[in-house]
Amino acid sequence: MKVSGTDTTDRTDETDRSGTVTEPAREIPVYAEVDVVVCGGGPAGVGAALAAARSGASTLTVENQICLGGMATAGMVNRLGPYHDQEKIILGGIPKEILDALVDRGQAMEPEICPVNLRAIERGLSSPYWLVFDPEGMKRVLDEKMQEAGVRVLFDTRVVEPIMDDDVIQGVIIESKSGRFAVLARQVIDATGDADVAARAGVPFRMGRDGDKLMQPFTLFFKCLKMDWRKTIRYVHEHAAELREKVKEKVGTGFILGGTDSYFHDEETYFNCLHEHGVDGTQVDDISRAAMELRRKMWANTEVLKEHVPGAEKISVITSASAMGVRESRRIVGKYTLTIDDVVSARQFDDQVYRYACFVDIHAPKGGEKPEHGGRDPGSGKSYGVPYRCLVPKKVENLLVAGRCLSATHEALASVRMMPSCMAMGQAAGTAAALAVEHGIGPRTVAPDALRERLAGAGVIL
Repeated sequence: MKVSGTDTTDRTDETDRSGTVTEPAREIPVYAEVDVVVCGGGPAGVGAALAAARSGASTLTVENQICLGGMATAGMVNRLGPYHDQEKIILGGIPKEILDALVDRGQAMEPEICPVNLRAIERGLSSPYWLVFDPEGMKRVLDEKMQEAGVRVLFDTRVVEPIMDDDVIQGVIIESKSGRFAVLARQVIDATGDADVAARAGVPFRMGRDGDKLMQPFTLFFKCLKMDWRKTIRYVHEHAAELREKVKEKVGTGFILGGTDSYFHDEETYFNCLHEHGVDGTQVDDISRAAMELRRKMWANTEVLKEHVPGAEKISVITSASAMGVRESRRIVGKYTLTIDDVVSARQFDDQVYRYACFVDIHAPKGGEKPEHGGRDPGSGKSYGVPYRCLVPKKVENLLVAGRCLSATHEALASVRMMPSCMAMGQAAGTAAALAVEHGIGPRTVAPDALRERLAGAGVIL
């Protein structure tokens, strides 16, 4: 192995990457040859893998965590929604199947009694539309669904490179404790969230908002015991300004206690109350710094609660998520880009593969800033379509994307990035990939009408 340019004399910047290492060429053994490889096992990846396998395609999923579900499990984001446009359900197919399985097994709270829904009704929303669930229960449901469908799953494994023949992707290189292998596939689905495969294959992409390119902040979920969350939430709402100042003394930010919900037991509370701004989810230095900083904020926030808030005197942190919430990173440039106007005008498309209706849940890229378009939605009883073209990247063949790396603007992403939406997006991508295999074509030439017919037959509401 040849090393050059690595003299570290007088180097003070620990992230200096000026040196290079020449790695010798080597033969990489083929781990598997499949019809479809799904890169990522989060909500989008699960939807894609289930749909592809159920359509008859041999399917392998590669996931870097040791569980499926992504933010729903490793990220501990224990609520699914919305499923409604405030008047009627709009998500069928795999997202509804997962929801029903959780409720049937007693691993999710009935929507009618879910605290976040009751508070939504208090704010004037006409219909409950969130489901609070147990992340451990979600792991069980997803494992069983994938096994029943015949999907092969590799955990603790990263996709490190696409295998390319000019602009045609032919599979991916993976790496794990077992070593480095190749997976050859007729179709590849990038459900990494960060468009890792697409970007390395040469697909053009965008990051951040127009102008300064800043992205929405990271978040770290955590869970506490021994807190009377009803009493605590009421006090926090009534004394918000005072508590922000106390948190600012400890944390350097005034953000506290946003999005707390009990699951099943009054002594168990999940927190969604931490922001880390100015970070890039594709840069390991940012990821490493944010992880430590968010854990520091977690402890500081709970100390303020314990010292100053009735109902939280005995609060105890029992776990934090093993995956951070990265709301935004790369967004591919696809055949069509979903816009904020599409979302708020409830636009419909001839090639739409599902419908969605979440408000624009945009978290300000800068602390203390009020985000433009935040809170806007299509309106009561309305939903927008998500076109198949948003999943089809420019330039590279035999590749689809699903999840928050779809082709969308910074503002539109803040609505379409929710977990049930990502599952539906994955179902569309997996079905399209299977159709492409079935007909010996690329996903770019899959007929939208044929895709929509197959999705409708699987319960998708179009």
